[in-house]
Amino acid sequence: MPYLAMRPNGDRVLSLDVDGDDDILCPLCEESLFLRRSHYNNGRFVSKHFVHHSGSECPGESNLHARFKTIAAMKLREIFESATVSHEYTIPGTDRVADVVATFSAELYPFGKGFIVEIQHKHDDKEIGSLSWDYLEAGYSVFWAYQSDFEGHDMKFAEHRVKKPWPDAVPIVEGLDGYAESVRRLMNPPEQPEVKMEIPFPMEYLRAHALEVIPPLRGYYNKGVSPEGWKKVDAISLHGKGRERAWVNVLRSPANHIFLEWWKKDTEQGNSEYMIVHIGSEFPERFEAFMEETKEWFDSGSADQQVAHWVGGASLSFRGTELCESWISIAKVPYCPVKIVVARRDKKGNTRTWAVNYRKGDLGRLAALRHPIRRLFGEPERDAKAAKPSSDRKRSTSNPPEMVWD
Repeated sequence: MPYLAMRPNGDRVLSLDVDGDDDILCPLCEESLFLRRSHYNNGRFVSKHFVHHSGSECPGESNLHARFKTIAAMKLREIFESATVSHEYTIPGTDRVADVVATFSAELYPFGKGFIVEIQHKHDDKEIGSLSWDYLEAGYSVFWAYQSDFEGHDMKFAEHRVKKPWPDAVPIVEGLDGYAESVRRLMNPPEQPEVKMEIPFPMEYLRAHALEVIPPLRGYYNKGVSPEGWKKVDAISLHGKGRERAWVNVLRSPANHIFLEWWKKDTEQGNSEYMIVHIGSEFPERFEAFMEETKEWFDSGSADQQVAHWVGGASLSFRGTELCESWISIAKVPYCPVKIVVARRDKKGNTRTWAVNYRKGDLGRLAALRHPIRRLFGEPERDAKAAKPSSDRKRSTSNPPEMVWD
């Protein structure tokens, strides 16, 4: 399907610059073309492109850069509905001409003044480093799109490759360079006699957050030997494939308290992050209700929304300790995938969160937590049929078969 055409005067034109009433011709056969607008076909995004009238055997002119640029522009219009999308656009304050840019009427966190897509071909000689810095310094986010990011008439954004004005545009300086003179004096005062003072450590904070400093099963992870009194009862895998792995450990402490330890690890960078929360006897029943509410939220289609604000799904708050409260929720992040979020907050208001992108089948795997938890609290298993959704309930595309968790 061609993305490049010409007007009757011979000027070449991309499909993203043409309206439905324009008179356009094929550069190869010079027959008239018509415009097919962006749409979805079986759930897959199809960018705006030209089409020959029925009966034509001409394949049209194939221009890879024109195709990628058009697809990127149409994708930006789909994601940022209120933005102005342009191509071959000079970024204000620079002499740089961006391939495609979505410009916002007001700055949009965290993308800044706009979102730039630069097309990088295999043998292109673009200066990625210097270009990116100029875009970031001007207040624009930038995404370098490679041929592997395009599939058919769609382009997929790799979230971790998007560079944003903050913190990527913050300059690295030596010492006190860049600070005002008054700040320099405060940060580098004249020598004073040394003063020693004992400050007691806030034990309340330590009791509330000690398990966040060192995992209770650290010895177990490093040497395969569990610390005395701590026991890993079960483990549930959320993400077993791909770059990001995630899982949940069910732990029992020496005082016979039950904890959920949420882990995620970046297999390429080697970075890992965990969150541990205490659960009480009320948790199993609330967890069942949370799973049912989450299922209904996916069925409603709320997870498919592409909006500039958070779309909250189900949420489960539960007793933590006397010093902390905890909760787990499902939420649709602006222009990002659905996330599973776990959080803790102490009595002083200090809050810490752990989040991982939802993947197909995660609800089914998450629901498996109820089995070891019910056994630990001595509660009977619910009837498997009772937890299944009714057969006449309409399914949405966001509710794959794996989400029927029994």
